Formats: sequence, structure tokens, C-alpha cells
Amino acid sequence: MTTPAAPPRSRYVDGLWHRLHPATPLLRGGIGLVAVLLYVANTFRERLVGWLFGLPDVGGDPVDEIGRHHLVGPATLIVLGVLLVGVGLFWLSWRASEFRIDGSAVTVKYGVLLRRTRTAQLDRVQGVTISRPLLARILGAARVELDVAGQNANVRLEYLANSAAEDLRRDVLLLASGRREREGEEPTAEVAALTEAGTPVLTVTPGRAIGSVLLSETVVVLIVLAVVVLPVFIALGAGVPATASFLPVMIGSVTVLVRRIGRNLRFAVVSTPDGVRIASGLVSTSTEALPPGRVHALRIEQPLLWRPAGWWRVSVNRAGHTAGRRNAEAERSLAPVATTAEVLELLPLLVPDLGDRRDLVLAGLVGKGDGEDFTTAPKRARWLRPLAWRRTGFRLTDASVLARSGWLHRELVVVPDARMQSVSLRQGPLQRLLRVATVHPHVVAGPVSTRLALIDVDRAQQLFRELALVGVGARRVDVSHRWGDLEPRP
Repeated sequence: MTTPAAPPRSRYVDGLWHRLHPATPLLRGGIGLVAVLLYVANTFRERLVGWLFGLPDVGGDPVDEIGRHHLVGPATLIVLGVLLVGVGLFWLSWRASEFRIDGSAVTVKYGVLLRRTRTAQLDRVQGVTISRPLLARILGAARVELDVAGQNANVRLEYLANSAAEDLRRDVLLLASGRREREGEEPTAEVAALTEAGTPVLTVTPGRAIGSVLLSETVVVLIVLAVVVLPVFIALGAGVPATASFLPVMIGSVTVLVRRIGRNLRFAVVSTPDGVRIASGLVSTSTEALPPGRVHALRIEQPLLWRPAGWWRVSVNRAGHTAGRRNAEAERSLAPVATTAEVLELLPLLVPDLGDRRDLVLAGLVGKGDGEDFTTAPKRARWLRPLAWRRTGFRLTDASVLARSGWLHRELVVVPDARMQSVSLRQGPLQRLLRVATVHPHVVAGPVSTRLALIDVDRAQQLFRELALVGVGARRVDVSHRWGDLEPRP
């Protein structure tokens, strides 16, 4: 019988409670509270001074009134008292916030009057994100968020010192991988590899970051509104209300576009032994680690305006992200804009089954017809997709399902067999008339639709049975989520 492996040596993985960064109360909302109090004090300062010192309302400057009545000493004591109370409350909030890492979970406790505890089981961690808002960067702090499978199950550690955040991410990924160091042993080469900088896979240049946004559908809609729709309303005598309605749309859209450009600037994807690492942001930065085996579905898409430049967008479905989350679409863009060569290099890191299938991937991206053994839609399906029926098709590999579609807007969807949760077959009235059906491998919710449309009905029934068996078998043997498991030693 083998002895269980001990957790890796670390100042955090010891089962003890550790404090967060001393500036945590300020960074978690204390600055906003101070700003509100200062605003209230400035607005009602005459009344406050009159109430505290019993002075008549003479309408003058409160500071001058305090000096004229020789109340500088008491006023100073009151200000110092308020500051001491504020510091004391912040100190209590900091003392009540702590975290612990053991061999199986990360636990966070916070709150003074209302105590709260959140726990992230390490075997359910889908990724680790380190965010540094501007003020936190100035103070040398960072926010660590553990993406955990489940609805609103993420756990945040707000805030840690920069070095502590990096160490904690390394420890969590090491434990989640299944890799362990045994007591009394020196760190192995595999464990040391987790601290490597990694190999750059994708880097978004400023020109590409700006150009991809300017060539987006949002900009096209804004141009149509400004050049076509608005002049029509002006010609009809409704220029003022039309302009008043158009301005909020313009301001909101421009804000979103500027934010998107800011996120795309300095966007980079790096390959590491523990998956891929995604860095983004110019003023407020974010670095996310995506371990192997966490991608449930992947989509590579190319809008029509991006086709001359050869750009693609890569999005994923992950168990740790939910549809209602703020900035969810941006967070799921694993590559907001990438070249074909970068996509071919990135895809095997996310779906290892496609590592040596370059021709197959290219056929899925730009091909049509039955090249590379793609099963395409039957000719009778052209009534449902007149332009895209020859491109619509699917292909099964040893460990994944590929589905391509789109003529104007190209898409390639990849679903790993081990991430399928169930399979369904649907056939609407028009599909029944044309003897085609849709097979839907179900995965976790996200922006990627995994439907395989316009399949011949007989082939669809056969595919339904195949995927049901393949999915069960793949889940039984899959160990990609424990990518660092080592063989037990005697």
C-alpha cells in the first residue's frame, strides 16, 4: 500500500489561516464610502457645525466660524475621533477576512457582524484569474478569483500582495493538477515547470486591436444609423427627437467599443505546463490561467469584414463562467482577434486531439463540401440555408466533434467527447418535410452553440446513438482535468 503524497511545500498550503492585504477594506469599497461621507459633510457642513457646537446659522464659512469662536481644539478632536473610528472599523474588517488552503479546498472567511464563508474544492477549479485594478496596482495588491464549476460558485480573495497572488495561483494549480510532492523530497522538474514563464502563442498588436473593433458589426450599425437612418428622420421633420434618441445609443456604443479596445491592447496568450495563460488590459490588468481539460466547447468564428485580414475570434464554454456574469462575453473570448497561424497553434493546447490535424482544422475553418471526410448537409437542405448548405457539416475524430457552418459569418465549433453531458435529437416541421434533423450534444451553458444542424435524418439517428455511447466512454477514461497526476511510487 502506498503512502499518500504530501502537499507541495508552500507558505500558504499549510492548513492555517492567513490574512489578506492590509489595504483590502479600502480596495473593497472603503474609498467609495469615504468619498460619500466627504460629499455629505461638504454639503451639510453649516448645519453640522451648528449642531456640534451650538452656533447660530449666520451663513458664513463654517471654518471661519469655528476659528472666531475659538473652537479649533474641540473641532480637531472630533475630526481625529472620526478618523480613529474609521481606521478601527477598517482594521476590524481586515482582521475578520482570512483564507486557508489545505490539500483539497480553498476557504475564505470575511465579515464582522455577518460572517460569511466560501469554499472552492480544488478538483472543481476551472481557472485562476489575477486582476489588478488601477488603485490596486498603485498599492501593490491584486485580486485572485477562483473560477469554480457551479452557479455563482466562484471564490474571490480580495486582496493579496502581488507576489502572494502569484504564489497562491501556482499552489492552487499544482494541487488541482493532482501533482504532489512527497514529504522529504526535493521539488521535481514537473513541479518546477509550473513557475516557468511559458511560450508566447498569441500577441494582439495595437493595430489589430483597434482595426478589429473598427471592423465590427457594432461600428457598421452606428454608421448606418448616422448616415442613413438619421438623415431620413431629419428630412421627415423629426430631426430633434431622432437625434435625442440616437445620442444615448451612440455614447453607450462608443463606451463599449473603447472598453473593448482597451481590453484587446496588450492581450496575449502564453502556453505553460499548466495550460494557457491569458493576459489583457492596459490600465487595469488581468491575468487568467486556464488549466487543461476545462474547455467544454470551443468556437472559432470569422465575421465577413475580418475575412480580408484573415482574423478569427476564439470563444469557449467553461463550467466556471455563467451567462449572467458581468462582461461574460469578453471574459469568454479566449482570443478576441487572432490570425489563422495563431489559431492553429492555440487550438491543440485547448483540444489536444487536434494537435496533428492541421488540414482537418483548415477544412473546418474555410472549407466546404465533403473534404477531410466532413459529412455535409444534403442538397435538399438548401431551402433552409441557400448560401451555406454546402459548408454546413460535421466530422467526428477520436476524441471530439467538429461542426462547421456559415457562409458570410464562418464558424467552426469543437466539442470534446469527454465534456458532453447528454445528447438530443430534434426535428421541426420544415426539417421533417425535408428529412433532415438537428443533433445537439449538450455541454455547460455559454456563448458557444453546439448544435449540429441539417443532418440527413437517417444519419442523424445513427449519430445520436454514436455520441451517446462515445460520451459515456470518454468520460470514464478522461483524466485531462488531473493533468499532473504522477504514477504512485512504492
